[in-house]
Amino acid sequence: MPLNYNFAFKNSNLKRWVRPRRKNILASKRSNKEKIQYLYQIYKSNPELFYPSGFILILIFSTQLITIYPKNIIRRLESKHIEYELISQKIANSQSNLKSMKRYSDSIKDFYRQSLSPYLFAFYLQKSLPSGVQLNEYFVGKNDFALQASAYQIKSLNEMVTLLINSPVINAENLSISNISQEDLNGKIKFIIDIKGKMLKLTQEKRESLYEDSSAYGLLKKLSRFKAFSESLR
Repeated sequence: MPLNYNFAFKNSNLKRWVRPRRKNILASKRSNKEKIQYLYQIYKSNPELFYPSGFILILIFSTQLITIYPKNIIRRLESKHIEYELISQKIANSQSNLKSMKRYSDSIKDFYRQSLSPYLFAFYLQKSLPSGVQLNEYFVGKNDFALQASAYQIKSLNEMVTLLINSPVINAENLSISNISQEDLNGKIKFIIDIKGKMLKLTQEKRESLYEDSSAYGLLKKLSRFKAFSESLR
């Protein structure tokens, strides 16, 4: 069992050290002035304890004071910044859509700017066939054409060639007769003529005029819409 007797002080001049009790001034009934003076003395006598922490507190407090003004500015401009981001996003989307529409316009512009549409060629070819002339066959390419016609009178074929030369869609300088032949059909002579030529490259204004002249109002409306669409992308 443990011994409760301390042999260190038996027959010895040693005295047991008793830790002195300090009065708690802050808990006492001292005045506030005395308490403040006491705290100041503690602070002054222990600088290594209070100076670092005090410096840190002062630095933090100063930093907070300095950042109050910028924070207020940021808070005040936050709504404008959000509005700016939304507008920037809309502009970026608009530019992307504009580029997409330009690519689409470039992909279909050849359809509206080709040398001649089949409708116009057929319309003015029909107007170039006088009475008594039969169109046997014809071929229409991108810029050129070839046809074969027949009639019992050479005068009718000559009239057809004249009408083709004066046609607003045919290049008169490149019109040529490649072959003339005749057939005897029960005592009647039938003249056959082969014609080749090239078509004129029409401007947009000329094309609109020909569409209106040929009553192709559907094609005219499409061309007008494409013209307005192309001009809006400039």
